[in-house]
Amino acid sequence: MSQEMQSVATRLSLAAIGALSGLAVWGMAEVLPDLVDNTRALVFLLTLGFVFFGVLLALIGPERPVPASLGAAGLAVPSAALFLWASYRFENMDAFFDHSEGLLALGAGLFIAVPFVAAGMATQGGWRDYARLFDTSWNIVVRYAAAWLFAGVAWGVAMASDALLGLVGVHVIETLIEIEVVPYIFTGLVLGLGLAIVHELSDYISPFLLIQLFRVLVPVVLVVVVVFIVALPLRGLGDLFGQFSVATMMAGVAIASITLITTAIGRDDEMSAQGAGMLFATQALSILITVPAALALYAVWLRVDQYGLTPQRVAAMLGAFVVLSYALAFAVSVAMRGDWRGRIRAVNRYKAMAVVTLAALWMTPVINAERMSTASQVARAEAGLPPEELALWEMAHDWGKPGRRGLDRVAGFAEASGNTELAARIDSARTAANSWEFSQTVQAEDVPMLDGTVPLRPAGAVLPEGAFGRLSAFEQRSIDAACKRSLLGGFPGCVLVIAGFEPLTPVQGVIGLYYQGGDIVQVTAYELHEGALMRIGRVITADGLSPRLGRAEMMQILEGDFQIIPVPRNVLDLGEMQIFPRN
Repeated sequence: MSQEMQSVATRLSLAAIGALSGLAVWGMAEVLPDLVDNTRALVFLLTLGFVFFGVLLALIGPERPVPASLGAAGLAVPSAALFLWASYRFENMDAFFDHSEGLLALGAGLFIAVPFVAAGMATQGGWRDYARLFDTSWNIVVRYAAAWLFAGVAWGVAMASDALLGLVGVHVIETLIEIEVVPYIFTGLVLGLGLAIVHELSDYISPFLLIQLFRVLVPVVLVVVVVFIVALPLRGLGDLFGQFSVATMMAGVAIASITLITTAIGRDDEMSAQGAGMLFATQALSILITVPAALALYAVWLRVDQYGLTPQRVAAMLGAFVVLSYALAFAVSVAMRGDWRGRIRAVNRYKAMAVVTLAALWMTPVINAERMSTASQVARAEAGLPPEELALWEMAHDWGKPGRRGLDRVAGFAEASGNTELAARIDSARTAANSWEFSQTVQAEDVPMLDGTVPLRPAGAVLPEGAFGRLSAFEQRSIDAACKRSLLGGFPGCVLVIAGFEPLTPVQGVIGLYYQGGDIVQVTAYELHEGALMRIGRVITADGLSPRLGRAEMMQILEGDFQIIPVPRNVLDLGEMQIFPRN
């Protein structure tokens, strides 16, 4: 058979397989749910089918249809079985799918396992060959991305053609698309055709361009990491961990750095970055990423230490540990000198296999995040922590069978110890339809008394009794929590400034400042209406900007070092900053 005929045969073959995949997806999504009554059996079959066809399309092209089908089945069957096994932690599949950890574990395991299967099918023992694994991984990414781009363009052409033919009264394309199965088959067909064409042009459509672009970013990320590490002692860990999800950001930086380092060292020394400057940047980044990786793990540990385990924190802890182990292995590989690039390549291969193993174990009793989280919360309850610091609603509704068994244990402990408050909270957790309803019930149980607790400025300012009463229970609790935080000089972490900020109206304006920890101060604007505080909006500076206030400005207000001056309205003057409430 001539090369041209072989190319046509390959395109037709892959297009047919793609169309069959689309038909199968339609059947699984639209027909199978009506045929299978058992929900768990349905989920097993759907997982089996989606994984099989997804992996098949990743393998097809470099591999012939039959071997590719065997490889896809080899991943699909255990994946579906593990996914089904994990679902038995919950009473029903709806509860299981309310949480994404199982799906993430399935996706992560497959994403990393597919290149091992592809490399192993290409040559005997190919899954142990890092160069082949490297090429296979990037080729799959590029092939899939290019094929889906082609599918998107094909749909664009189809829509444009339908619109054009519609102008002359021909609606054949619209009629076909309205047939339920056709969009599935068409998408699969053009996706398979795109995969065939990309495979034919593998000498031209190469991941090398993408790898080269990533390499350019190594020095950029190195500079950012160096600046971060140098500035860290000046900023302080206290301020750092008082902000948003530091763990996510630090882990993201470390993962991005690991990816860039991997592209820089390439499949082998010949394909690696060659310039002395680039190699130095790669080595330096390999060592320095241990800092953000360690901070990511530390940030998760702080949350666990403060609030106990949840399935999300178990996943975060495991992910941060994996990232740190990568970073430490990279750093040690560079520190040992010699063939440091070869050692990093070996680390990548072994760590990838470890991640696949962990993803599989996540769906077995070995790593049962719900059971581990429940044990943590039960221990916290038995240690005497207040009920508001326990994940009671989550145990009752989110953590499946382990959570409910744990909540029964906590309820028994509350009854034995005579803890009526904890028992009442457990009853509320069991009956609340959702977490919001539970939180509202809890907040309504004991709203803190704020009258006389919050310092008022200027000196002599007063608030009517019960002025906080119209604020939500949540806001009152937040204010109380801020007041319990201490500042220098023994001041509480809250203060209200009361003044006639709008001289042309009789309404008193109020600016509330609440210390959140670190150097973060929350600022809220109120007005006094009929003796009650009403939140009206935000606080801005005299030039219309949002101010950033910290502990220093809050101490300045508490110590009375400010003025109320008109500019041209009355504003709170802090010397270098003037602020007022705005609706």
